[in-house]
Amino acid sequence: MKRLVITVVLAIATVGFAFPVAGQVNPSQVNVNELSDAQIRQIAEQVRTRGLSMDQAAALARAQGASEAQVATVIRRIQELSLSQGNAASQTGNQGFQPFQFIDEPFSPKPEVVASPKARKVFGFSLFNSDNLTFEPSVNIPTPKNYVMGIGDELVINVWGASQNVYNLTVDQNGNIQIPDVGPVNVKGMNFEDARSLIKRRLMSIYSGMAGSYPNTWAEVSLNNLRSIRVSVAGEALVPGTYTLPATASVFNALYLSGGPGENGSFRNVQLIRDNQVIATIDVYEFLINGNTKSNVTLREQDILFIPTYTTRVETRGSFKRNNFFELKESETMADLLKFAGGFGDDAYTGQVSVERITDTQRKVNDVPASLYDSFLLRNGDVVTAGEIIDRYDNRVSIEGAVFRPGTYELTDGMKLSGLIQKAGGLKEDVFSNRGLIVRLQDDLTPMNISFNVDEVMRGNGDIPLRREDAVVIQGKDSLRQERFVRILGQVQEPGSFGYRDNMTLRDLIFMARGFTEAASESYLEVSRRNSYTEAAELTPKMVTIHRFDISRDLKLDASEQNFVLQPFDYVYVRRAPSYFEQQTVMISGEVMYPGDYSIVSKDEKISDVLLRAGGLTTNAYVKGAYMRRAPRDAEQMESTLALLAEDSLLESTEARLHVEKMELRLEEILKNPNSIYNYELKAGDEIVIPEVTEEIRVAGEILNPIALAYEPGKSAKYYIEKAGGFSQKAKKGKVYVIHSNGTAQVTKNFIFHNYPKVQRGSQVVVPTKPERAGTGTEWVGIASTMSTVAVAIAALIRVL
Repeated sequence: MKRLVITVVLAIATVGFAFPVAGQVNPSQVNVNELSDAQIRQIAEQVRTRGLSMDQAAALARAQGASEAQVATVIRRIQELSLSQGNAASQTGNQGFQPFQFIDEPFSPKPEVVASPKARKVFGFSLFNSDNLTFEPSVNIPTPKNYVMGIGDELVINVWGASQNVYNLTVDQNGNIQIPDVGPVNVKGMNFEDARSLIKRRLMSIYSGMAGSYPNTWAEVSLNNLRSIRVSVAGEALVPGTYTLPATASVFNALYLSGGPGENGSFRNVQLIRDNQVIATIDVYEFLINGNTKSNVTLREQDILFIPTYTTRVETRGSFKRNNFFELKESETMADLLKFAGGFGDDAYTGQVSVERITDTQRKVNDVPASLYDSFLLRNGDVVTAGEIIDRYDNRVSIEGAVFRPGTYELTDGMKLSGLIQKAGGLKEDVFSNRGLIVRLQDDLTPMNISFNVDEVMRGNGDIPLRREDAVVIQGKDSLRQERFVRILGQVQEPGSFGYRDNMTLRDLIFMARGFTEAASESYLEVSRRNSYTEAAELTPKMVTIHRFDISRDLKLDASEQNFVLQPFDYVYVRRAPSYFEQQTVMISGEVMYPGDYSIVSKDEKISDVLLRAGGLTTNAYVKGAYMRRAPRDAEQMESTLALLAEDSLLESTEARLHVEKMELRLEEILKNPNSIYNYELKAGDEIVIPEVTEEIRVAGEILNPIALAYEPGKSAKYYIEKAGGFSQKAKKGKVYVIHSNGTAQVTKNFIFHNYPKVQRGSQVVVPTKPERAGTGTEWVGIASTMSTVAVAIAALIRVL
């Protein structure tokens, strides 16, 4: 709100020290009416400089002997002088004496609300504590016509036409605005519309053009800034306290800021107290239930909202639309509670509710029938529960299967089976007419079957009266037999299973499979057919019957074969042409004249053949280092092999594991003898690598200085290990192995001494890691103890012998 802070007050207390013209005089002897305007300004300036408040200045003046009449006179003089000059200053650039300053206090924000689970369940809690609904006061609204003017309101009077002027006026402590050349106009307590009319009438005294039937001067009065008011919320509020709101705020605005009634607060009896009198009682339910905002009255300065405790509160449970705590007035009944709860839920049993009530000594239950809803009075603490209807149909029958509209139907008086079939749209054409079933619940709810002949019932013979919950089942022919299909496999575009249709021919099935592939054999196709019912009834080793058909070179069947009628569950096999092959490719890279991809010409084409097609080896080819890669045929077997090798620490690195895909390639023998067993027949995806001559030997693993060394003919792996710094402490010396360029490997032989393998150009020497031992010193103590015991036993045995 705007608190009126007097920054220039009448300082009658300064009479003895603020008048240099008067000197030291007795304040009681000063005639205030004889003081000049300049002396009044000087008094006000002295008080402002000393930082005195109005009460302090007045008290000091009285203490120095000033009378109440003097105080009142000086107050009037300063108000008249300061207000008139202040209003004139607003017309001339706001220069001159400014006696009053209205300080805008910020409007109170909504504090954080901490509520118990029970408080949150009270009906109405979410009205004042919801993220989607707010009653936060708004100042960005037009001034209501019924807005009551008060001290501190700022008015803007805009005069235009033949005369032009703008007045910025503030309602002073006496409720007046000071209009230059008009005088004070009292507007305090008037609503805005009346105050505007009064000001316009007073302006006519100085603007004659505003009067008459043909005015040439007009005026508009508007409220420049809403003042603030302070309102207290007391009693059972969630956050009681004093709040600053705009002067247009209403009861709901204040309740919103305070969080509304708390766990024990009343929503039906909120009291608005003004000047120590209750001027209104607010029932929040009027807004919640009926949308009525009549009781949401506008607040004024120093109003008090008092929230008493509730008197009667009941809880609803079960099948109500709202399950909350509801507050009831003294005369309200169960019917009113149903209204507050939004009525019964969709599946509620409305004929009766259960009321759990607390007596003086214990609890009891009352069953309240619907006939007493309008008269049954509830008590504080009652819990009202609405049950649900039972999951039971009084007049339901159903039908499923070979009818046009299967589903649930009403059981009417005298309805029979034929009537239900007609209601369901009648029978489908594929109906199995020899039998149908009625599943009926007996008196103890156990089901029983009643069979009937569909044709007989439809002819009126043996029609069956229906009962509640009868379920009729009429099957179609297809539903009573195994799903029928045919299957085509082999060289067709879309092999697979297809639904069988009567009179389906071999040509039809091939057409449904989108015809033959290019690989289809021109020799024949086969149809495999199950044994007939007669054949299957006899014990015989025969399993199927085979029908074979030739296919011409243009992949067409002759007329008799095209019209071969298939039977359910036939299998058709379209064979692949014996010598139809798609191109298969191998790759040769490295030191050959024409490296790249090559198609395999024949099944027996070998390595020497493709080398010849590649133009032979270059002069830089390292023949001993040549190797070949071939993808493993059995992936699971390959993984098993890798796992076994890894257990022996031979292939622990990823790089070493990849070498397992290499095949031994003895290119020297192949070139000397093309009939060698090492001249492998090529397979799709093979890769032949002819490396360049290299003089580099790599030493890796558990050595002190892994390094690449120059090749020296005739040296063993031990020589290169020593040149690389020797073994580390973790080296497993007896398992040193050499991997040659062609993918083969040699392991150190151990017989008395280590016999390290020879090294070739491009080889890699690998020193594996010694496995860690899990044993401890305690185990060695146990072994020593055992050995000593055995020795003692042997010595004793020798003495006996």
